[in-house]
Amino acid sequence: MHELNWGLLIVVYLFLGGLSAGLFFAAGLANYLEVDGQPAYPRVARMGALLAPWPVALGSALLILDLGNWYRFYKLFTHFRWESPMSIGSYLLTFFTGIAFLYAYAWLPEAWRQQLFAKVPATWARVHRLNVDLSAHTKLIAMIGFPFAIGVGIYTGVLLGAVSARPFWNTNLVAQMFLFSALSSGAAALLLAMVLDRREPIQTHETKFLITLDIVFIVLELFIILPYLIHGQLSVLAVKQALWLILGGPYTVVFWVFFMGFGLLTPLAIEVYELAPSLLKGHAFHGDRKLALVASSLVLCGGFLLRYIFVYAGQLSSFHKMGSLH
Repeated sequence: MHELNWGLLIVVYLFLGGLSAGLFFAAGLANYLEVDGQPAYPRVARMGALLAPWPVALGSALLILDLGNWYRFYKLFTHFRWESPMSIGSYLLTFFTGIAFLYAYAWLPEAWRQQLFAKVPATWARVHRLNVDLSAHTKLIAMIGFPFAIGVGIYTGVLLGAVSARPFWNTNLVAQMFLFSALSSGAAALLLAMVLDRREPIQTHETKFLITLDIVFIVLELFIILPYLIHGQLSVLAVKQALWLILGGPYTVVFWVFFMGFGLLTPLAIEVYELAPSLLKGHAFHGDRKLALVASSLVLCGGFLLRYIFVYAGQLSSFHKMGSLH
C-alpha cells in the first residue's frame, strides 16, 4: 500500500510559490517594455509587483507551520548542501521572497509609503531611515529578481523530480512543465486582478499584453506535456506503468477533462479567439471583460490541478510496486 506523505498543503505551497514567480516575471517584463521611450504597461508592472510577494510568503508560512515543530525551521539554513534540492530551495525561496518584497516596496505610491511609515513610532529612527524612494531602481531590482523567479518556478518541479523512487516524477520535464505553468498562472492572476480592479478599468492594450503572454506560456506548457507523455511511453516499464495513472487510472478524468480540457485548452481557445482577429485580420482588439475573467480563472484552476495531480499521482507510483495498481 502506498502511503501519501504529501497532502493538500504541499499542493497549495507548490502552487503559491509558482504563482509568485509568474507574477514577478510578468511584472518585471512589463516594466521593461516601452513604446516611444515611455513605459508601455506601467499599471501591469505596478500591480504585478505589489501582488508578487504575498503568495510565496503565505505558502512558505503554511509549510513551516506544517513541519510539526515549526520553530525549528531555522535548521534548514544551518547546513547548506549542494546535492539537496530542499537545502537549495530554502535559500532560493528566502532570497526570492526578499527581492519580491523589495520590488513591491519600490512600486509603492508615494502616499502609500508615507502612510506606512507614519504608523511607525517616531522613536524608531532606524526604521524611518528605510523610508527611501526606490522608484528609480525598479528595473534594476527586476533584473536581479528575474533569475530567482525562474529558479522558484523550476524549483517547484525539481522538488518532485528529485525523488528518484517515483517514476511519475523522475524526469527533467516536470520542472519545465511547472515553470511554464507558473508563468502562465502569474499572467492569468495579473489579468484577473486588473479586470476585477474597479478603481481603474483595465485598458485594451493591457488586456492584449497579458492575454498574449498567457497564450505563449500555455503553448510552451503544452509542448512540455506532450514530450512528457511520449517520453514516458518510450521509457522503462515502471514509468510506462506510472503513466497509467493518467492514461486509464484513477487520475485520468481529472488530468484530461479538468486540467487539459478546462484548465489549458479551453482558456487557450478563449484567448486565441480574442487575440486572433487583431493579429490575423488587423481588426481592433477590444478584449471582452467576461471572457478575460473566465479564461484567467480557468488557467489558475488548471495550474492548481497540475500540482494536485502530480503530487498525489506521483506518490502512488513506484519502481517496484506499480504492477499492483492494475
